[in-house]
Amino acid sequence: MKNACLKKLICLARPWIPLHASTNRFLIVATTALGDTLWATAAIESIKKERPDCHLAVLTSPIGMEILRYNPYVNQLFIMKEPLSKYFFSLRKKLFQERFDTVLLFHASQRLALPLCSLIGAKKIIGTCGINKGLDDLLTHPLPNHFQHEITRRLALIQAVGIVPSVETLSIHLLPHETLPPRGKGPWIALHPGSKDAFKRWPKEHFIELGRRLKKTRDCEILITGSTQELALTKAVAAAIPGAHLDPPDRPLREFAALLSQMDLLISNDTGPVHLACALNRPVIALYASTDPALCGPHKAKLAHVIARRATCDPCLKRKCRLPFCLMQIGPEEVLQAVNLFVPGEGTKSEC
Repeated sequence: MKNACLKKLICLARPWIPLHASTNRFLIVATTALGDTLWATAAIESIKKERPDCHLAVLTSPIGMEILRYNPYVNQLFIMKEPLSKYFFSLRKKLFQERFDTVLLFHASQRLALPLCSLIGAKKIIGTCGINKGLDDLLTHPLPNHFQHEITRRLALIQAVGIVPSVETLSIHLLPHETLPPRGKGPWIALHPGSKDAFKRWPKEHFIELGRRLKKTRDCEILITGSTQELALTKAVAAAIPGAHLDPPDRPLREFAALLSQMDLLISNDTGPVHLACALNRPVIALYASTDPALCGPHKAKLAHVIARRATCDPCLKRKCRLPFCLMQIGPEEVLQAVNLFVPGEGTKSEC
């Protein structure tokens, strides 16, 4: 019912909105989480490298604003506040005044995002079918949704406007003043035991066992990272690993990126910091099960190693799952062996 009303209103309003002439002005819509925003950076860089004179703006989330700040390929950033219904008309006015002729809808979790883009005077609204909350009809140039990595899907959208992708890796641009002092004795290994979705979490007990064995077999420092919402989990993991450090959960995102850039290795569930490590070109071991790394795992990242298991339940319960048997099949020993790929063997201690 909501979609039917939205479509009818757009159909009535759109003919009265003047379309902007082709001015080589792009608006990218990427209003979701950390990883989703980082996946946009390859396409953003590809656009600017092929069309350096174009105007490229991004409509993004508060976390996306932090990721894209100081990105040299972005001319302008707009923030999509929640709830969008409250700011819909003021944001629509701002975007209309910018005279964008092409909208590239990378990803948006808000139902009103596509209707908003339909009312800013853009001639082309390019997006992927099947991921727009039933509003595909509002796309002027819908593209089929193939089995492909999320980065590849975004690159397909820029190909629809004749741009050949030249970049497939992720990026975040930290300025010199954002770097942190050297951490001293190492190596430093970060463990990220949390995830927004419970079904993506490797068991807490496995992280604890892994951390203990890392301390026994390597002369390393262990840092436990996580968000404010994950504080109970990260505290429990840090307390159970002798000598482990607990990172403050309220650390700003860009400061966390600077911290992660100093790590010799990150071991994490399928969550945003995996892709942040890839963007920083830092070693990462990523644990996957119910989600397919071929769709959302590290992509063209030379320093990434994925340990994956197939989903054990058919159908997979996804967000309803509270006991991810598939992830439980990955043992601490397997992850410990993978650590050898990144942390030098020199200075390790034999197990008792």
